[in-house]
Amino acid sequence: MPERDSPKHRRERAVLEALDDTEPITIPELAAILESHPATVERWCIELQRAGRIRQCTGGKLTRSDTDATSQVVGD
Repeated sequence: MPERDSPKHRRERAVLEALDDTEPITIPELAAILESHPATVERWCIELQRAGRIRQCTGGKLTRSDTDATSQVVGD
């Protein structure tokens, strides 16, 4: 079971919370909110997309996945 206070969990939670507040959003917009480099944020988002937590919609914007009804963390 993943640690709830691991750096990976904290960044996933930050991405998901930002999407909750501002979705749909682009990678550069999300990077500005998270104060991280866009390439880094893109890697995080790819992990979350593969896990089915977020999806990319029209225009490259990101949104929470309709199937993401829980707040589980992607496995380490």
